[in-house]
Amino acid sequence: MRDGFAAGASASLNKTIAAMESFLEHKGDRPARDLRNYLLAQLGDLAVKWYRRGFSRGHRESDKQKRSGRIRRILRYDATREFFTDDERTVHLKSTLKKKRSKG
Repeated sequence: MRDGFAAGASASLNKTIAAMESFLEHKGDRPARDLRNYLLAQLGDLAVKWYRRGFSRGHRESDKQKRSGRIRRILRYDATREFFTDDERTVHLKSTLKKKRSKG
C-alpha cells in the first residue's frame, strides 16, 4: 500500500515538473530524488518569469496612459523579492519601449 502511494505521488510530481519545464523551456536534467524541492525551485523560476512580464507590461501601460511628460524608453531595476519559496532572489529587470515612428 505504501509503495503504491509513493509511486503515485512521484508520478504526480513528475507530471507537474514536466509541464513546468515545458513552459519555462528548461532543458536540464531532473534529479531522481527530492522532487519536491526541485518543484519548489521550478515554481520560484515561474514566479520570476511572471514578475518580469508584469514589470514590462506596467512600463508599456504607463507609456500608453501618460497625459504629459516623458517616460524613459529603457527602464532597469534590481528587485529583491521572495518568490513562492522562503528564499529571496534578486531579479534584474529591464523593459524597453519601442521607438515611436513619426507620421511624416
